[in-house]
Amino acid sequence: MYLSGLIRKEFGRIKSDKRTLALIFIIPIILIIIFGLTSGGGPTEFFNTAIITRDNMPYEDSSLQSNSTLNYDDVFIDIVEDECSAWGLIESYAPEDDEEYEEAFKECMEMLKNEIIDVFIIFNEDFSETIENETDTTLTYYIDGSDLEAVDAVEVAIQEPIGLFKVKVRKTVNFVIMAPYLEYEVPFWETQVLNYALALVLSMLILGLLMNLTSLSIVSEGPLSRMMLTPTAKNEIILSKLIANSVIMLLQVTIIFALSAIFGMFSLGSLFNLYLILIATGFCGICMGLFISSISKTEQVANQLYIMIFIALLMFSGAFIKMETLPLAMQIIIYSLPLSHAVPLINDITKRGAAIDFFHFLSLNSISLVFIIMAYIAFRLKKVEV
Repeated sequence: MYLSGLIRKEFGRIKSDKRTLALIFIIPIILIIIFGLTSGGGPTEFFNTAIITRDNMPYEDSSLQSNSTLNYDDVFIDIVEDECSAWGLIESYAPEDDEEYEEAFKECMEMLKNEIIDVFIIFNEDFSETIENETDTTLTYYIDGSDLEAVDAVEVAIQEPIGLFKVKVRKTVNFVIMAPYLEYEVPFWETQVLNYALALVLSMLILGLLMNLTSLSIVSEGPLSRMMLTPTAKNEIILSKLIANSVIMLLQVTIIFALSAIFGMFSLGSLFNLYLILIATGFCGICMGLFISSISKTEQVANQLYIMIFIALLMFSGAFIKMETLPLAMQIIIYSLPLSHAVPLINDITKRGAAIDFFHFLSLNSISLVFIIMAYIAFRLKKVEV
């Protein structure tokens, strides 16, 4: 039997399996839509704030010009109150001694605790002097650390009043923001829920569903025993299934990729590289599914093996356990599984803007090669009753 005929037959078998086709295309669409819709609100984009300016408190430093008429803190406060689109001023304090400052600080902490304000900002005693002399000026802010989205967003939002302030006073002073900086975060304007889960969700969807597609492709095929009576070679049967399912995989990956983009997929790196990784992940799923099908005697056994292997892949993906904390033997086991390579590849491309990591990419494809070879060997040794 010619290879083209086997491929057409395999497409016919896939087309007739309505349940599997629905699983392959409808489930990822539904899940991506759910992730997109439930994360559309995004992080905090408007901040109610209070400001404590210590600029009225005594400050002496011979290296800075001191001028009691300077009121740059008032200019900044007016900008926050009247000119900013991302900020609203709830209260401002101008303590003249440490006791008044401590009282103002306690009031701001209480408002923060009761969610009256989202953040409060503190100006140092040398605020106006450093502005006048165009030296480094420090701004310190306090924000509720339980709201991680607000923590991320405030780093960008605070640049608005700073920029307006520099234009108004015509100074090139450098502001030092006293706040932690976290590397490789998803920008606050992007869909954060989807993007932080993107690597695991995409790799899990593609790998798991394609394993399911192919895990019954051999064991459930009725005409297989009759086909063995023909001159058809077993390698042609395996190859036809690999090609036909790969075409289905390309269509599925394209749909998932497009839907993720529609719902705000963020990637600092090459989208082509990301698409290539998703294809490699899908191909690995096909090879693993063919292996499961080739070693299974019944559909029930194939389904049970699929579930057990997929759970193991998910548990030892490296997404839930830090690899460096594990013994060397366990690290080797985890690196022999596809998700331990697919997840970091997707993370590096989308969040770090990195190129494809050769080690992970080669390992992912090597796993596919090993499983398709084992599937072929198992199929060659498989006894089919005719």
